[in-house]
Amino acid sequence: MDKREDFLSSWKKEFKEKLDEFDKNIGNSRQISRDSIYKIIILSASIVGFSVSLFSIPILQSSLNLDILKYSWYFFLSVIILGFFVLLSEGRIKYAITWKGFQLSQYSEDRKYLFKEKFYAFLIVIITLFYPANLLFNKIYQDEKEKLFKERVNGLVVNNLAWIEHFLIFIENIIFILFILGLVLLVSSFARG
Repeated sequence: MDKREDFLSSWKKEFKEKLDEFDKNIGNSRQISRDSIYKIIILSASIVGFSVSLFSIPILQSSLNLDILKYSWYFFLSVIILGFFVLLSEGRIKYAITWKGFQLSQYSEDRKYLFKEKFYAFLIVIITLFYPANLLFNKIYQDEKEKLFKERVNGLVVNNLAWIEHFLIFIENIIFILFILGLVLLVSSFARG
């Protein structure tokens, strides 16, 4: 029995070390992505500000296609807005997942939830995006039925927040594409066509 316990103890320790290393690597990669988004936002705002002041010179306006320039500014503006949204939302969502994840949760194995559970989860997700440390559903339960309902809703809330967090990574890809399109249009605005 002692060999088995030693084996399980060493296996748990090794697994925890691997899991900690995995979490560290994921955190580092997300930090690199956040830094990139931050720098692209600053660069986009600088490009728009610089080009507005530079292209206000009448001599430079004569060789400029203002319609294309206008669209490049729209792309840069969308990069600034989406980037700000991603940077603001990611931290709040991580906090909310951690906060809600420590509360009692039950997940439906067949992923079948009642409409009432989905509706409550949707409302709580919206509230949680604005106030991540809310105490919704952290009350004393009246009976076992209420306890099960609140645990299922909390599990659905955590699941929905995780889905939103992963969707933000997709939005980051869109930000990079918009930034490249803005640069291409900015450069092409110099060519008279």
